Amino acid sequence: MDYNIKLSNGQILKGLIKSPGQNLRAVVILVHGLGEHIQRYNHWAEYFIGEMIAFTGVDLPGHGRTDGKRGHVKNFLILHETIEVMIRECKKTFPGIPVFIYGHSLGGLIVLDYVLKKNPSVKGVIVTSPALRLGFEPDKSKVRIAGLVKYFLPGLSQPTLLPVDFLSHDPEVIEKYRKDPLVHGKVTVSLFHGFMNASKDTLLNASELKLPLLLIHGSDDAVCSPSGSIEFADKAKTTELKIWDGGYHELHNEPFKKDVFNYILNWINNRIGKN
Repeated sequence: MDYNIKLSNGQILKGLIKSPGQNLRAVVILVHGLGEHIQRYNHWAEYFIGEMIAFTGVDLPGHGRTDGKRGHVKNFLILHETIEVMIRECKKTFPGIPVFIYGHSLGGLIVLDYVLKKNPSVKGVIVTSPALRLGFEPDKSKVRIAGLVKYFLPGLSQPTLLPVDFLSHDPEVIEKYRKDPLVHGKVTVSLFHGFMNASKDTLLNASELKLPLLLIHGSDDAVCSPSGSIEFADKAKTTELKIWDGGYHELHNEPFKKDVFNYILNWINNRIGKN
């Protein structure tokens, strides 16, 4: 069903919430990646529901069905607030049920940045393919231009140049992504610099992580380099790292996605106990 949250600046973020109803064992809050939207995870939500785990998430500012300039977020603190509101709403809707935060790609970086700085009261954290390091070299001239104009043109848009063909080994996933009207390939100067700064801070402060973390990355990810995840896990001792051999960027959309889900499920079950 549709699910909306309201931020302190008045912006409404549109999303979804799915629950199996009775015998609920946990709640998963998912933060999606750059240029996409939460509806791309409907199939993933159904997997969780089948295991009596509720699933929720919203389209970030400038993404999906949420209003705002495409790919534009003024400040990373807005993204932190987004997670805080979802945690609060989940604890209100599902009192006493364990909550897990799950982030993918840019969403994975947002989640890591948030939990390092806020140490929220949740049962655990799941992150796949986080944007700690890019798997491709951004145009250096555009990076320099962005650095010059970030203070007086923060909303200037640039193409992400995402290597779409390397999202998944499943050609149907690639075709759907290209035809999806809610997907975009833009990032503004402010969001770009926000995520570059967050990636540096996150790797620098990884050893301060206190929450249990499952960190999964494909060995052949050409979008976000697995080297960032390996470095993070080496510093964060509460982390379980799984490098998926041959995996591309969207492990939840790979032909072996059910194996990936079962790996995540087993990790969750070990933290809440399987009834």
